[in-house]
Amino acid sequence: MPDRIVDADCHILEPPDIWTNWLPEKYRDKAPKLVKDHEGGDAWQTAVGGDPDPIGLVATPGMAWDKFRWFGVTYEEARAGCYNGTERLKDMDTDGVWAEVLFAPQRTMSHFLGDDDDNFVLAGVEAYNNFLLEEFCAPDRKRLIGLPQIPSLGIDTSIDALRKAKARGAKGVVISNWPSGKTSLSPEDDPFWAAACDEGMPVSVHINIISRAQRASGRKAAAKSGNQLYQMDTEAARAKAIGGMSHVFSMAAGNITAMLFQGVYERFPQLQVCWIETGVGWLPHLLEALDDRYWRNRAWGQLPISEPPSTYWYRNNAATFITDRAGITLRHEIGVDNMMWSSDYPHHGNDWPYSRKTIEDTMRQLPEGERAKITGGNARRIWDLDD
Repeated sequence: MPDRIVDADCHILEPPDIWTNWLPEKYRDKAPKLVKDHEGGDAWQTAVGGDPDPIGLVATPGMAWDKFRWFGVTYEEARAGCYNGTERLKDMDTDGVWAEVLFAPQRTMSHFLGDDDDNFVLAGVEAYNNFLLEEFCAPDRKRLIGLPQIPSLGIDTSIDALRKAKARGAKGVVISNWPSGKTSLSPEDDPFWAAACDEGMPVSVHINIISRAQRASGRKAAAKSGNQLYQMDTEAARAKAIGGMSHVFSMAAGNITAMLFQGVYERFPQLQVCWIETGVGWLPHLLEALDDRYWRNRAWGQLPISEPPSTYWYRNNAATFITDRAGITLRHEIGVDNMMWSSDYPHHGNDWPYSRKTIEDTMRQLPEGERAKITGGNARRIWDLDD
């Protein structure tokens, strides 16, 4: 399968009936609610804060750029492949993609991960994971690679969820908070990394890590201030929303640094961590800076690592990118084995159904072996997709 393309970061738009079908009845009153945005489109009202989350920019792959709109898009207009596994396979065939690695809709998952009720958190996360593995991926589990979400309920629940995911045949898991539940990386997370190594399960982080407490605090602040999260009627609001999409890597840098400097990979040399939707072109500078600080400060810093940070990056980490010509040019500094192409389907940054053209336009100059690794080989190796 050397030429098969694997899209290492794709998403699912929740089908309208997901919580009716998969969330236990006693929790449905607190589930995300499908409502209308101010232009008549469909939107999900969650506890994140502000106005409901419109589906417009995550539901219409293939639409011309100048036709994209945030508001006013309904499920009738959305591509069925956004929320239906059988239809997704058809879209993948059209795009020339053999397999997709699938991540949860993060704002919707935040509705559960930041809740104060432990039972509701677990019920919501398990409902999504059940939908993912038993419904969406069921048409072809070799091509639809769903990564279950780990709950935000502390180390024991995190480990239990990881082991259950492995037992169900999942190829990896995604964390949106540190496994111990703390606001920053700590030794209390080590049992989770140990379990991931024992089970041979890669751990993915989609852009950022936010604790349950931080999510809850953000909700309360939004409710108190009356914050309108999706109000786009000012130049500043639009600039912030659009500009922020271009530098999400800034949210990942601190977490990557923490894991490298705090010795996680020294203690767990078999651990594989994937940083999703972060881009890669910025990584050479980060690695150079981290190694420089290590050498200059290792004598007094008493860091729990025996090698420069970049050593652990190359051995234990990988990252995905969408459009990143700088990263492709700097691939040897990033590590050809540490890069994975993705489209972010069905989010509006994707190039469906022209992913093969995008790959050709940006990677035609690469040696065949390097290009094959970046567009599929690395993902197949990391998530063991060849069986």
